[in-house]
Amino acid sequence: MKLTILGSGTVVPNGERNSAGYFVEAEGVRLMLDCGAGTVPALARYNVEWESMTHIFLSHFHVDHIGELASLFFAFRHGMQKARTAPLTLIAPRGVERILYHLKEAFGEKLFTPKFSFDLIEVEPGDRLRLTHDCLLSVAKTPHTAESLALRLDHQDCTFAYTGDTAFHIDLARFFQRADLLVSECSFQEAKEGATHLSIAEVARLASQAQVKKLVVTHFYFAVEEAALQSELQRQYHGEIFIGRDGMTIEINR
Repeated sequence: MKLTILGSGTVVPNGERNSAGYFVEAEGVRLMLDCGAGTVPALARYNVEWESMTHIFLSHFHVDHIGELASLFFAFRHGMQKARTAPLTLIAPRGVERILYHLKEAFGEKLFTPKFSFDLIEVEPGDRLRLTHDCLLSVAKTPHTAESLALRLDHQDCTFAYTGDTAFHIDLARFFQRADLLVSECSFQEAKEGATHLSIAEVARLASQAQVKKLVVTHFYFAVEEAALQSELQRQYHGEIFIGRDGMTIEINR
């Protein structure tokens, strides 16, 4: 599998970081994770095969994670360079139909009626979907919003995991157990009481308890000093660490 970071930032405007978005490629699967501001043009900027995208996964409904969904479907309807017949599947928490209903009201019914087969699957915590014979997608609840989900993708003997937005919870460490690569939000330098996001120390604790092989930190609300951030994460987590940047690509292997 291969990961491309389309957006490593948050809702805060940042000249170097788009809002949240990722692209995972595996045999038979080209999956976009979240669709925040700046991620649609990033598909072309970072040379991912967006026209043959097979799946979209939305972790939750905050605007920095779904803000360019309408633009993405506009591109599918009017920006394709090649004809397409292969289906596209949108996987999202329950309640996404309400989001799509209001987007259709705002931009027109045809926007979400691409010129190829389009399927919508609403998922709940604990659900598992087989994307291909060799690729299994699983979701778990995160303590962030009412609908927010984390994702685990098991492809053959390799595992990719994504926190979405979340606070720390021991159940997530179990869900991510022994993943080959975990992409984790890392919103704050220090823990904030009542916050439904992770601090640096909490990210390290989560990755350590999950015993993940590699860790990618993203979704920063603070100015990132890479060396300092790496050092702080290494206090609790001893696997390989990547400080996420837009355009970064990482091979995911056992």
